[in-house]
Order: sequence, then structure tokens, then C-alpha cells
Amino acid sequence: MITAFQQIPAPLKKQTLIRLGFAVLFLVLMIPLLFFARDIYIMLPCVGALVFFTASAFVLFRKSVLRDYVIINGVCQSIENTPVRRRARYIILRSGEQTLKVALRNRVKGASIGADVDLYAANEAPIYEKDGVQILYSYLAIDIKQNGRQANFVQRG
Repeated sequence: MITAFQQIPAPLKKQTLIRLGFAVLFLVLMIPLLFFARDIYIMLPCVGALVFFTASAFVLFRKSVLRDYVIINGVCQSIENTPVRRRARYIILRSGEQTLKVALRNRVKGASIGADVDLYAANEAPIYEKDGVQILYSYLAIDIKQNGRQANFVQRG
């Protein structure tokens, strides 16, 4: 299992570790609740989150090992920001002859025009079309590279 984990791409490894980290966090939060509260109804949210993040990490790990994903390589053409806080909301990629508009789930740092982007999407991820532009709302991980080096990004499971 460790050798399989070492063979998957770095952005998918990072996402798997983030999800496992949240699972461990909720396990650690559940232990004091077990001793101090002694009430199952108070522990249920921690148990639910623990199960959710563990299952999410396992599904992502399984997709990564079975290579049940597509890597979309592209160059960032433009970035659409939110009106109030000026965070990146959409990133528009040019991949070959196609234009792909990706809805960003969380804060992505390092996104700039001209940056190389590797997008990891599940094989069954739906892609919609509007005005000749492909729109992708869900992806597994994103890797933004600037001038051949990897940029920092923050992504939450």
C-alpha cells in the first residue's frame, strides 16, 4: 500500500493526506468527548465527520491507484474574481484547441495569467458547455506551476 501511495501524483497525495488529517483531527476531538461528555449525541458529529473524511480519503486513494482520473494540462488565459473579496472564482484554461472554465472550490494561490495548470478530474466528472466554452465544476486536485516551478495552493477536501 505504501508503494502504491508513492506512485500516485503529488497533488493527489496531498489531497489524500489532507483528508486523512481531518479524519485524525476529528478522532482526536472525539476522545475527550468520550471521557468528559459521556453522551453519544454529543459525539455523533465527530463520528460522522470522522467517517466522512476517512471514506473520502479512501475513495480518492482508490481512484488514484486505479488511475481513474484524467489530467488536463493547460495554460491560464484569464481569472474571474468575486466582486467583493476579489478572490479567484473561475480560472479559464486553454488546453489545445479547447477552452475550459474551471470553478474553483477554495482559495487557490499562485494563479496568474500564463501559468501552466495541471488539473486532475475524475473520469465521470460532468463537463458542461456554454457559448463554446467547456465548464468544469468538480475536480480532484489542481497543480499550478509558474515558470516551471510549482506555486503554492490551498485546497480543502
